[in-house]
Amino acid sequence: MDRRVFLMGALLCLWVGAVQSAYGADPEQGKKIYEQQRCGLCHAIGGRGGKIGPDLTDVGNQRDGEWLTKFLKDPKGTVPGAKMLPVKATDEELAALVDYLLSLKK
Repeated sequence: MDRRVFLMGALLCLWVGAVQSAYGADPEQGKKIYEQQRCGLCHAIGGRGGKIGPDLTDVGNQRDGEWLTKFLKDPKGTVPGAKMLPVKATDEELAALVDYLLSLKK
């Protein structure tokens, strides 16, 4: 096998893994958690959902994973005056939810 082909393949695998999951979680599982937690009652994505909370369509370009994790655990402690309640989830579920939110980009 040509060494360049091998290196290109290895780099592609690394890149795909990095893009797929910032926290080692599954964004598709995060989408399910978003739905189970009924986040769409207050938040919209792509024009669908509630209007009480901020639109999350482009949240992946606006926030990083660290901020999202902190906010989801303690919204009022992160943003004084926030109306959102803390997300009740395991660390694994929270990581998946954050990965899903990070995937939301225009």
